[in-house]
Amino acid sequence: MNRYLGALALVGLLAAPAAAGQCQDDIAKIDKALATMDLSPEERAQLDDMRNQAVQLCGAGNEQEGIDVTTEAKAMLNIQ
Repeated sequence: MNRYLGALALVGLLAAPAAAGQCQDDIAKIDKALATMDLSPEERAQLDDMRNQAVQLCGAGNEQEGIDVTTEAKAMLNIQ
């Protein structure tokens, strides 16, 4: 049982940096798109808010929630 719990903990520790890296990559993609795309003021405000939410979520360790927000923002921007 202890071996199983140890393996599970190791998987969790290895997955967290990968998710954090994805958060940062997604935020960088959003930043680049926001800097180059022509958006309405409403779209820009919404996307700026979503970007800031993702930064806060990822920074607080809620990587999956941050990734969910960046995924939605990237879809709105039509970027991968």
